[in-house]
This record gives sequence, C-alpha cells and structure tokens, in this order.
Amino acid sequence: MSSDLAAYTTNDLLRMIHGGEDLGPDFAYNALWGTVFGRWRKGIDLDPLIELLQSEKSSERQRGAWYLDEASPPKDQIADIVIKLADDPISHCRWRFVAYVTNSGLYSDAIADRLAASLLDLDLYVRAETIFWAVWADDANFDHFVGVVLSGAGTKPYRFRNPQTTAFWRESERKRAARGIEIAQRLRAGESIASIRESVPEEDSYSFDKLAFLDHAIKRALERRAQKANAASGP
Repeated sequence: MSSDLAAYTTNDLLRMIHGGEDLGPDFAYNALWGTVFGRWRKGIDLDPLIELLQSEKSSERQRGAWYLDEASPPKDQIADIVIKLADDPISHCRWRFVAYVTNSGLYSDAIADRLAASLLDLDLYVRAETIFWAVWADDANFDHFVGVVLSGAGTKPYRFRNPQTTAFWRESERKRAARGIEIAQRLRAGESIASIRESVPEEDSYSFDKLAFLDHAIKRALERRAQKANAASGP
C-alpha cells in the first residue's frame, strides 16, 4: 500500500477505512480527516458523499450526514442535496441538516421552510438545534425566519374527523412554534438559559439541557453580533 494517501481515489479510501483490514493505527484518521475531508472542504470529489446522502439505506445516509457535518463542503455545491436531509425519517439526518445550515450559513426561502418544520420536530434534539441556529443566525435571516414560522410554515396538515381535535393540534403547534421563537429571541437578547427555563415551564427540559450544553457557542454568537454592530457604527 502506498504511503501517499493522495494517490488513492476518495472511494478507495472510504472502502479501505471501512473494509476491516488492519492498515495501521493512524490510517483511518489520516485518510478520513486528512485526505477525504480535506478534499470535500474544497468541493473536490463530492460524488461519494452525495451517494451516501441519497442512499436508500438509512445507515449510509446517517454516515453521510455525519461526514457532511464534519467536512462542511461548500454550500453552493451541495445545497440541493442537503435540503433533502430535512425531510429524512431518521432524526440523526434531520439534526445534521440543521447543524450544516448553522455552520455553513446556507439560507434561502426553501431552507427557511425546512427550518420551520425542524423547530416543530418531535425529536427534541432537532428542535434544540434549530433554536440554536436561530440564536446563531444574523439579524436579517432571523427576522425572515420569524415571519416564516409565524405564518404557519412547517406545521402538519392535521385532518381529524372531529374538528375540535384538529383545532387542538393546530393550536398546540402554533404555541410550540411561538415558544421556540420566544426562547431564541430571549437568548439573542442575552438572557440566561436558567432564567428562560424557569419562566417557560411548558418547554421540555431536554431542550434547555441541550441549549445549556451549547452555552459557550451561544455567547460567542452574541459577541460576534456585538462586534459586527460596533464595526458598523464606526468610531
């Protein structure tokens, strides 16, 4: 085997990483992080990643979603593929969609609609990741997103025989969407997670646990926006 990993195709490296053969203690790390991810970050040879993300096998899509999040390829080359993860039946893929959107800055009307659905996701990890995205987003994208959410985007088309049951679930989703926006707005304003948790008992504690884990990143988002505002205002 050549010691020059750059001599191998991306497909060959992925096959060797997962082939089970003992190629040395550092091979998998160097091949994946040093070579494969390095190519993908530059937008080179993305076909193997795209194939994983579009696979009919959930295990391969999950692996592709993890690769996507870690490698963070250029958004203009993969946006049409990434957006499909938002509708994946596997929640791991859905929250990786949100994570990629957060890290890449990818945003459009179509992405906003998917993020609105992610805010209402029954998997609380996906919901918390979306609230974090809303804290991290710049003012223009956040303001647009608020309008999208409050317009009813992302809600499910409930149709029950009993109109009262339909009305109940629609109202429940409306309140849940508004609560998610409120939490994001208060975090963007600098309020502590502990304070919001205490005053919003309707929100599942897991959402706040996840946000607390991201507290350092939330503070960095606030600092970044403050620095940008100061730079815009000038001396």
